[in-house]
Amino acid sequence: MDPIKSLISGSDPLRNDPAEMPDADAALRRVTSGAPMFTDSLPANVLRFRDRKRRQARVAGVLTLAAATVTAGVLVATNFGALISAPAPAGPVAPTSSETTAAASAKPTATLKPTAARTVAPAATATAAPTPAPVTWTTFTDATGQATFEHPVGWTVSQMPQTIDGGSYNIVEVKTAAGKTVSTLGLVYDVTGGPVCPAPKPYQTLDSVVVDIPQKAAKLKEHPQGPSAFVFRVIQGDKVYGSLALADGDLAPQPTTCGLYNGILGPDNVPFAHFGDTVWLTSDGQGAPLTFDSVVEAKAYMATQEYRDIKRMLISLALKPAKTATSPRFVSEDGKASFVLPQGWTAKDVPVGTPDYPGSGITVSDEAGKTVANFQHAAAGGLGGACPNEKYTMTELDTGLSSITADWAVQRGVRFSYRVLDRTPAGQGVTYQVGLVDKDSSPVQDTCQIIAVVTGTPRGILSFTGAGAGSSATEPTFAGMAEARAYLETPEYKKLKGMIQSLQISS
Repeated sequence: MDPIKSLISGSDPLRNDPAEMPDADAALRRVTSGAPMFTDSLPANVLRFRDRKRRQARVAGVLTLAAATVTAGVLVATNFGALISAPAPAGPVAPTSSETTAAASAKPTATLKPTAARTVAPAATATAAPTPAPVTWTTFTDATGQATFEHPVGWTVSQMPQTIDGGSYNIVEVKTAAGKTVSTLGLVYDVTGGPVCPAPKPYQTLDSVVVDIPQKAAKLKEHPQGPSAFVFRVIQGDKVYGSLALADGDLAPQPTTCGLYNGILGPDNVPFAHFGDTVWLTSDGQGAPLTFDSVVEAKAYMATQEYRDIKRMLISLALKPAKTATSPRFVSEDGKASFVLPQGWTAKDVPVGTPDYPGSGITVSDEAGKTVANFQHAAAGGLGGACPNEKYTMTELDTGLSSITADWAVQRGVRFSYRVLDRTPAGQGVTYQVGLVDKDSSPVQDTCQIIAVVTGTPRGILSFTGAGAGSSATEPTFAGMAEARAYLETPEYKKLKGMIQSLQISS
């Protein structure tokens, strides 16, 4: 064996060379006297030094990996329960490569899904908004049986039904639980003309929902309209004025307006109807139910509970003809006056006027034969004389429309009125009168006598009043104001009012 090889082999602590122990003197002689021979090759059972170092490193690495694997297995086995029940970390944690590998290689079970802990994070329950209590609704049907609508429980509804020319009409006012008037339903005999203005203002429709309410066929043919709808409209003036109501569609809308009419034709055999917060929304904002600083603010109002409640109430309106018995209509001998005569009451013509100033007169009696009303229409007459020193407080307890719709009647402001005169300071009780009046005969002021006449008719002066009109000595009397107000609820008053309102005349 080469002496260098022998030395190296003998010094290897990991193997024992089976060769015999060399003679040192002989080896020294060979080295010093023999020809020099050098080689880099080693026998197969001898490892280079660098290879031994690599083998030692690999052995150490294997041992370290084995120890880490055992440790990881112990940790996973002891922490399975904590992975299921532990809350989500306070902040986002990126998974490591070992976590991803373990999740991919683990058996899929319901309790080991890594998303289980995230679904119960406390932050989810902290941000949940409470559910508002639902609004409870109820249904209202008016006294005439023609109108039905829904409204929230707690809102109040009041009405003033009346009969004109045999037809049933009503005014229904709706207030919130806080007492705020939000809408009025009017079943009316006729509609009024619109306003005029020097400078029309622009307007917008911010919300619109078509409602299922038929329209009068004849009126629709005469004045074509779009379908009836709920509308939220605003006029832009110095402020933004708004209104919520039902209205018929405009087939030729203009960009500006002096006023927006809130009303619908309604079905056949049903009065004209307006249901909303005002009949006319004018460009100057006078009496506007809603006022905003901007259109943006008006749009924000649409998100309020009040808006949603009013909108639902208006959309819920249903109209149908009233099922009421019709009373006979009395016509005067000359054919120039007629009115609905309550069932059980009687009427007869009576002479009035003079040959130079002819007129017509009618006396009406109730079931018992008591005179309850008088009608006169003649060229002569006046408004009564001046009062002496004594004057008493007058109060108007009721008013209503008249069936006389001629131009002269509109100009004169003809209407029905129930007024009382408090004479209790003089020990004379409370006198009263029901009948037709105009703008000159109806001022409510301190006076000595109630005057109920209509002037400016084609034939002169007209009077249709309860019995005893025209003289303080014959005027009916109540003991006090409470009795005068109670009279409003009596059958006699309701029949009397309906009959007087139904009067129609011709020239």
